[in-house]
Amino acid sequence: MAQDDNEPPRVRGPPPGATEVPEHVKKPQIYEIFPGSQSQADGATEGSKIPELPTLEEGLRSIKADDFLSVHKIPCARQGFMTGIISGAAVGVGKYLIGGRVPKASNWAVGAFFLSSIVQFEYCRAQRLKERAAMARVVEVIDKKQAEKKAKAEEAARLRQEAQEKARQEATTKSSWYKFW
Repeated sequence: MAQDDNEPPRVRGPPPGATEVPEHVKKPQIYEIFPGSQSQADGATEGSKIPELPTLEEGLRSIKADDFLSVHKIPCARQGFMTGIISGAAVGVGKYLIGGRVPKASNWAVGAFFLSSIVQFEYCRAQRLKERAAMARVVEVIDKKQAEKKAKAEEAARLRQEAQEKARQEATTKSSWYKFW
C-alpha cells in the first residue's frame, strides 16, 4: 500500500515469543517516494537545527509541468476527481433545469465539483489509513502466531531428542538378564 503521509513508517519490535525480528520489520518498504520525503525523515537529527517552513513562493516554484501529468499516481486522486465531475455535472444541470441561468448553474457546478472532490479525496485517504492500520495488525498477529508455532515445534523437537537420548542411555546402561559367570 502507498505511503499516504510524510511520517516514516513505525518500526515495531518482534512479536512476543519471537527469537528474531522479522525481515519486513528490519527493512520497511516504502512503495512511493515523493520528492523531499527522505530528507524530512533523515534530516532532523539531534544536533541539527529545525528546518524553516517553506514559503508560498518556494511552493509555487516547486510545481512542474510533469506534476500535472502524474496526478493519476496520487492515491485517491482518481476517485476524488470522478466523484467531483459527476456531482458537479449533476448539480449544474439540476440548477439549470430548476430555472437558474447558465452562469449561475456553472458556478454551482464548479463549487460542487471542488467540494465533492475534496470530501471524497479525504474520505478515501481516511479509509486507506484505516486499512493500513488493519493490515499492520494482521501482520503483527501472523508474526506472533508463526513465532508461537516455531517455538512449539522447537520445544517438541527438543523433547523428542531428549526422549531418544534417554532411551539410548537406558539401552546402554541396562544390564542383561543373564550373566556368564
